[in-house]
Amino acid sequence: MLTVHFDSREEQACWHVRMQNSHPIIQQAVCPAENDGQKFISFRLEPNRDQAACLALIEFLYSFFSSYHLEKKIREIIQNRYLFQDEDEVEHIAEMAMLMWEGEVVYHGANDLPEKLRNRVSGLFKEIVSEQVPFSFQSLWSFRMRAIQDEFVSLVGIAIDEYKLEQDYQEFIFLLRGLLEVRRPLLEEVHLVYKDEFFFYNQHFQLISKRNLANAIDRKLMAENPMFVDSNTIAPLVSMAPRKIFIYAEDEEIRIIRTLKKIFEERIIIAHPNHFADRLNGGETR
Repeated sequence: MLTVHFDSREEQACWHVRMQNSHPIIQQAVCPAENDGQKFISFRLEPNRDQAACLALIEFLYSFFSSYHLEKKIREIIQNRYLFQDEDEVEHIAEMAMLMWEGEVVYHGANDLPEKLRNRVSGLFKEIVSEQVPFSFQSLWSFRMRAIQDEFVSLVGIAIDEYKLEQDYQEFIFLLRGLLEVRRPLLEEVHLVYKDEFFFYNQHFQLISKRNLANAIDRKLMAENPMFVDSNTIAPLVSMAPRKIFIYAEDEEIRIIRTLKKIFEERIIIAHPNHFADRLNGGETR
């Protein structure tokens, strides 16, 4: 018999809500409650015989730990180990860490850490179901998961690094928008064709050479506003400050294009490369 003890009424209530929506094979294994106020739930299982029920219960335990307990633990790590107290920051970092844990995103430096952690936690629940040992999720975290707590701390650290990069990125976007507001446009419009890199064309659809692009960069502007600017694309665009920027690309979700859209906002017009070919060949009346 496997018994799960609850540490709070909130945890128990959340468990029962999720249990009602669980696989019927799990519900069938639940032992009848001895009284209405008991703070535990027991399952009658024979690991060698009830393999389907055991597998379903392992998945349920893993899911409950992930969705109910882990985010709380991650928030505690953010606040107690990394000393973040602002609620919005804690919420944002916790969300990023959970997305990493769930495999929804991959951040620089994470490598295979999230996958290793998921496998270890899943393996731990397999052991518990196989051994039929009574436990609570809090005691599980405090004792049997002690060996991997530092790895969760590392996971949170990676999320924090990514959060700081995101903050720097937002400040970078805000700064460039401010620079654009006071720049006098050197061109009415510019056309960018994306083919693994950007090729610049002026309003007459004449190719702008890389040398001319480099010469267009306002060195004084860049020197007075030190920032990580892409000298091939962002720096010349900010320096020229065109009123309209036509971008021709098959995929507008490419990171650099997303960045340009955030910087130049309503100045950006996205179109398919075929549209540029039509305009270049005079197929569209201007």
